[in-house]
Amino acid sequence: MNILGNIPKTDGYSPWDCERFYYEDSSKDKERPTFEIDKARVIHSASFRRLQGKTQVLGVGARDFYRTRLTHSLEVAQIGRGLCRESKDLPKDFKINQDLVEAICLAHDIGHPAFGHSGEATLNDKMWTNGGFGANPQNLRLVTFLESKHPDGGLNLSRAMLDGIIKYSHPFDGSGTSKDKPNFTYKEDAELVKDIKGGRTVKSIEAEIADWADAVAYCVDDIEDSFRAGLLDFYDMKTRAEEICEQAKRKIKKSNLEDDPKITSAAVANLAMTLHKRFVQKPTLRKRKEAIKSWTSETIGRLIRDCRIVGRVSSETSNRYKYGLQIPPEAQRQAILLKVIASVLVFSDPRVRTLEYKGGIVLGKLFDVFVGHEDNELLPLDFQELMKDAAANPNHGSRGRLITDFLAGMTDHYAFQYYNRLFLPGEGSFYEAV
Repeated sequence: MNILGNIPKTDGYSPWDCERFYYEDSSKDKERPTFEIDKARVIHSASFRRLQGKTQVLGVGARDFYRTRLTHSLEVAQIGRGLCRESKDLPKDFKINQDLVEAICLAHDIGHPAFGHSGEATLNDKMWTNGGFGANPQNLRLVTFLESKHPDGGLNLSRAMLDGIIKYSHPFDGSGTSKDKPNFTYKEDAELVKDIKGGRTVKSIEAEIADWADAVAYCVDDIEDSFRAGLLDFYDMKTRAEEICEQAKRKIKKSNLEDDPKITSAAVANLAMTLHKRFVQKPTLRKRKEAIKSWTSETIGRLIRDCRIVGRVSSETSNRYKYGLQIPPEAQRQAILLKVIASVLVFSDPRVRTLEYKGGIVLGKLFDVFVGHEDNELLPLDFQELMKDAAANPNHGSRGRLITDFLAGMTDHYAFQYYNRLFLPGEGSFYEAV
């Protein structure tokens, strides 16, 4: 990596943190802080804009109210900044840049494909023998190669920014199965990750904050959206309380946390009664909406309120690794419970599963068609150019990887549109762009 000329001083961050992948003449940006530039580049990227058309939990377009990947990312960014401000007992020499944390939060899902987690699972299955696929390693590939802000590729973000979006530093090794969570980085990016992190394998403090902000938004927002959509039935929650409790206990144990009966044993039935009373038994629809938003705000507050920034490795030269985020066990257990409630009562609902299945079929069939046409004539012209460049430069990735890059960038609507064009008679027109 090359150092950016005339780097503005940022409290708590060294020139090493502010290095960019390619050299830039920063004279025109000398008054703009490094991490503010990073945030602007993420927001103005095509990949970030496409998040508005990608499913978060409920299908894009079902109703304007439900969250998309874009609105989810905005909410994660807000929670991330809140964690920076509200963390307790900050060490005297600790400095954290809120623009950097916000930028990392905004970019945390930038590589996620269409159709929620089923889309990610489908592409991982298709790529399993060719290096795997994951939304997180795709984040890094997008901002360092696929986006076209810099002439040499990528957004040319700072080292601290790139480090913050790396959730897993372990390279793909083919162990396990494609059904496992894709907790890896791409093997071809292993040296890049090592360079970015200076050989470390742990997350930076900014990555930990973004990760918890994502978890908080994810578990709370799922409940709100699912209730609004009529998918979350509190009577069903009470009836299936024991099943939910058992799953929550297993996940709590897997997370190396001690069980708390107040969170698991009686909590689900009590929560069902509480939410039913707060959400349903209201005299007017407006009061009901007010109660839902009130619960969302209160729960987010409880999950972030008592987090602390604590010393992690005293010998570290970088503040980004010297400190870590301490999350109260109670908050972790509560988040796990909310995720399990959504998993049991919402994600297993046939109305959700059938749509996820359809999305997986669409991406899977598109992948097979593109791989089967070795002259690449079914791909858009810009990706045909990318394929030709990659043939001369293997560092750009295998053909399968580049096809997956194209598919992962699709919005839900674009994927359906492309599928219809290829497979449905009477669909598609010469005048439609691809």
